[in-house]
Amino acid sequence: MIPYRSIEQTEGMRTPLAPAMVNALELWYRMYQDRAPWKKPGVVKSLNLASMIAGEIARQVVLELKWKIEAPEPGRAPGGDARAKYLSAEFEKLMDVLRQKLEQGCAAGGMIVKPWPNPLDGHIYFDFAMDWGICPLAFGDGGGLSDVIIPDVFREGDCVYTRLERHRLEGGDVVITQRAFRSSREDPLGVEVPLSTVPRWAGLQCSARITDAGGALFGWYRAAAANPVDVGCPLGASVYARAAEVIREADMQYSRLLWEFEGGELAVDVDPTALISRTDGAGNALPKLNERLFRAVDTGAEETYRVFAPELRDGSLVNGLNQLLMRIEDLCGLSRGTLSEASAEARTATELRILRQRSYATVADNQRALEKCLRDVIRAMDVYATAYRLAPEGAFTVSFEWDDSILTDVGQQLQERLMLVNSGVIGRAELRQWYLGETEAQAKAAIRAVEAERREGNAEG
Repeated sequence: MIPYRSIEQTEGMRTPLAPAMVNALELWYRMYQDRAPWKKPGVVKSLNLASMIAGEIARQVVLELKWKIEAPEPGRAPGGDARAKYLSAEFEKLMDVLRQKLEQGCAAGGMIVKPWPNPLDGHIYFDFAMDWGICPLAFGDGGGLSDVIIPDVFREGDCVYTRLERHRLEGGDVVITQRAFRSSREDPLGVEVPLSTVPRWAGLQCSARITDAGGALFGWYRAAAANPVDVGCPLGASVYARAAEVIREADMQYSRLLWEFEGGELAVDVDPTALISRTDGAGNALPKLNERLFRAVDTGAEETYRVFAPELRDGSLVNGLNQLLMRIEDLCGLSRGTLSEASAEARTATELRILRQRSYATVADNQRALEKCLRDVIRAMDVYATAYRLAPEGAFTVSFEWDDSILTDVGQQLQERLMLVNSGVIGRAELRQWYLGETEAQAKAAIRAVEAERREGNAEG
């Protein structure tokens, strides 16, 4: 977690975050790491639902995501072709790790994706900072981050080094300042040291101003859910924020279930007089079977052993846990069956579609939020490419295509559209455009090629 007080003292500014929001960020952080405050070794065990929920939403959001960065008229504008090709190659590195980072962003309620150029090798790299790892100082009129500190921390030997990278909007310009600190503890920051004394930061500038940037030089993803902790705070909320209390109850119920299984284990209580004396004289020995099965107990009766086999109450405990899991799904915007056993909830395709609606809405909202973030990242990459002359200048277009298979059955839709083709309602080119993602010209050319191949085959026959 961010040492807010130390940063506030260093920068001479206070974060607008309320104490309740800071506490919530810490709770979400601990829950994601499976270190929830209610977890107690041997008493309360965890289902690790927080990371499961964040991972499932992130998976569905980026499922089969398709994107393109290309020149408006490929082949006709050399500058645009070169700029689009460069940005596309660099952006691909971000997309390779997006799903893993998005999972953490969903858990934190948001994340910053910050591109940064390396003029030495001509490439652009990406840093990620979750909302529980940034220090916002001011928000713009639209709720965006207009002044924020993004820490970079690493340990070397007994010392902890912290770099505070501050991004501040001034009109259309972006002012970036950087300060380095060294301490023997992670909090507080310690003493300030020159950037040049830390090898990995030696090439960084203490301050820079980038004019006409068009906005912050990073993308900020905010989880698409209202903040229930601080309704006036522009920060997003964790995807499991509303369900935190029910997740605690589910962990408690899960622990009861495990205890029921453990406490109801089959056992044989054996009178000590029936046990075999050890050869070393150190007490009695258990029969040569599973020692876990036998317990030496003075039964107080004539029989030498008694079987302990209580009837388990697992059915009611499992049903109670399943009800809690369903409630968590409702609070997190997930369809029934994502966490719970919902086999009895839906019996027809229509009922399944209704159940999927909740997940579809949650995923679609987060896809829009993520697309806005990624477009800002590409804009920042373009600014850096121009400022550091990493690629020729030129126009380019960006497009994203998000998968909606959560709600729709592509196979069923294909069969329906084939019927429309056979009945003459739609054409084959229109079908290829939808199914293969081709342009109209590409679809018609492909159909002509297929027909020509068919005629050649018939002629040879």
